Amino acid sequence: MENQNEKNRSQYDTTFKDLFEQPPQRLLQILIGRQAVEQLPVEFASTQKRFPDLVFLLEDDSIFHLDLQNKPEGMDWRMLMYYSLIRQRYPGRILIQKVLYVGQAVWNPKAAIAEENLSFRYEVIDIRTIDCRELMASPTLEENILAVLCRMDNQKETIREILYRISELPTKARADALTKLVILSRLRKLETVVKTEAEEMSLTFNVMENDVLRPLFVKERKEGRQEGEAKILTRLLQRRFGSLPDWANEKITKAKSSDLEEWSLRLMDAPNSLEEVFAD
Repeated sequence: MENQNEKNRSQYDTTFKDLFEQPPQRLLQILIGRQAVEQLPVEFASTQKRFPDLVFLLEDDSIFHLDLQNKPEGMDWRMLMYYSLIRQRYPGRILIQKVLYVGQAVWNPKAAIAEENLSFRYEVIDIRTIDCRELMASPTLEENILAVLCRMDNQKETIREILYRISELPTKARADALTKLVILSRLRKLETVVKTEAEEMSLTFNVMENDVLRPLFVKERKEGRQEGEAKILTRLLQRRFGSLPDWANEKITKAKSSDLEEWSLRLMDAPNSLEEVFAD
């Protein structure tokens, strides 16, 4: 499970970095009321390399550090470390720091350090406080995709509009954009909605060649096949034994595909009771 969590986190980090390859001007306007003129280098030499997520030079010559967080965990000392490193790299400039929280769980951090000899603060913004229409109004597809994490009054309508914009891309770019949308939609448990809407729009892409999309489609096909096997077995049992008791229906609902197959084969031996069919 830990390996899967690390893999998911890596996917989210990579996706966000791809989406923010160019300054997200609409988002910056929402967060800080200013535009960026340049994205600044953010690697700092150390015994361990340090990478703040995004650092922008703003139009008023100040610097804005935006860190993205998808889990509710301590950020105070990390943000202080980044503050120190960025100020040393760019002395004499005003530095503003914010954390953009994109996770699912509720998070209300202190966002501050208060000690006898140290006082430090930064701001945390939950992306769900941003109306998705703000980012959908951007002419940049990357910010449109980010809207799936914002507050949505109509999830399907918003996702459908994002997919429509993706559908206008060339084939490879379309698959890349859809992959990013699926990855981010997992943070809102909306990946199935994305898949369903994409299919209804006949949005074409090669699922089996995409490491992110393939598991979603294969899993759904497997689940659909298993559900069909359960329905067939239920009908066959009802035809032989009449209405099924709750315990039998529960066993069928929770069964693996291999169990369903085994029970179906036992029916061919003309058992005298349900208990014989489900015997261990």
